[in-house]
Amino acid sequence: MTTLKTKQSLRILRPLAVLLIVAVAVGFLAYKLQAFEYRLLLVELRKIGPSQIALAIALTVLNYVFLLGYDYLAIQYIGRPLPFWKLALASFIGHVSSFNFGSLLGGSSMRYRLYSAWDFSSVEVLQLIAILGLTFWLGVLFLAGVVFVVTPIPVPDKIAQAIPLADVRMLGVVLLLIVLGYIAICAVRRRPLKIWTWEVPLPPPRLTIGQIAVSSADLMVAAAVLYTVLPPLEGASYVKVLGVFLLAMVMAVITHVPAGIGVLEVVVTTFLPEDDSGLFSAVAALVVFRGVYYLLPLVVAAMLWIGHEIYVGWAVLAELRQRRKG
Repeated sequence: MTTLKTKQSLRILRPLAVLLIVAVAVGFLAYKLQAFEYRLLLVELRKIGPSQIALAIALTVLNYVFLLGYDYLAIQYIGRPLPFWKLALASFIGHVSSFNFGSLLGGSSMRYRLYSAWDFSSVEVLQLIAILGLTFWLGVLFLAGVVFVVTPIPVPDKIAQAIPLADVRMLGVVLLLIVLGYIAICAVRRRPLKIWTWEVPLPPPRLTIGQIAVSSADLMVAAAVLYTVLPPLEGASYVKVLGVFLLAMVMAVITHVPAGIGVLEVVVTTFLPEDDSGLFSAVAALVVFRGVYYLLPLVVAAMLWIGHEIYVGWAVLAELRQRRKG
C-alpha cells in the first residue's frame, strides 16, 4: 500500500517538478532579456540568411542518419534483425518524440509501441531502450572529456564563484577515465553490471566503441546545426559551442524537461555571449535552431506516424476479410 502511494505521489510530483524547472529557466531568461526591446530579436532573426537555414536543415538530415546507429547497435546487441525501413521508422519517430516530449513520455513509449507491434518482447524493448540510453551517455562522457581536456570551456565568473570549478580540464580527465574504465570492464566481464537495483547490460568492446563513435558523431553534428545559425560571436568557436551544447543536453536529460525548454536557452546565453550585445543574437539563433532541429522533424514524424497507423489498420482489415472469406 505504501509503495502504491509512493508511486502515485511520484506521478504527480514529476510533472510538477518539470513545470517548476521550466518556469525557473524561462523566468531567468526573461530576467536577462528584460532590458531589451523584443523588436531587436526580430532584427537579429532577419540577419540569419537562407543559406544558413538551408545548411542547418541539411545538417539536421545528416544528424538523423547518424541517429540510426543508436537503434542499429541496440538491435545488434539483443540479436533481433529488422528490415531497414522499420529500423529507420522507429529510430526517426523515437528520437523526434524523445527530443520534443522527453525520453520517458515520448521516445520510450513510441518505441515500445512500434517494436512490440513487430513482435519484440517487453524484455527486448527494455533492453533496447537501455542500450540507447547507454550509447548517448558514453558519447557525452567521451566527447565532453576530449573537449574539456583539449580546449577547456572558460567558466563564467558568476558561476566560478558559486562552484569550485575554475578549470574543467581535470573534470575532462575524470570523464575519459570513466569511459576507459567502462570499456575495460566490458572486455573482461560478460554479466550485467549491477548498480544498486539497476542492471546495466555490458556489450562487447567492439560494440561499445561503436556506441561511442555513433553518439559522438550525433552530438557533433547536432552542435554544428546550432553553430551554423549562430552569428560570429566573439570567442564562440565551434569547439566552445560543442562544449556548451553538451552541457545543455546533459542538463536537459537530467531534468527530464521536454525539448530542454528553457534549459538550452539558459545554458547557451550564459556561456556563449561575451557581452550583452551578443545576447539577442544568441536568442535569435536558438529560435531558428528549435524550428529546424525540433519542430520541422516533428511535423515529418507526425506524418510518418499517421501513415504507419493507416498502413497497420488496412493490414488488419485485410486480414479480417481474408478470414471471413476462408
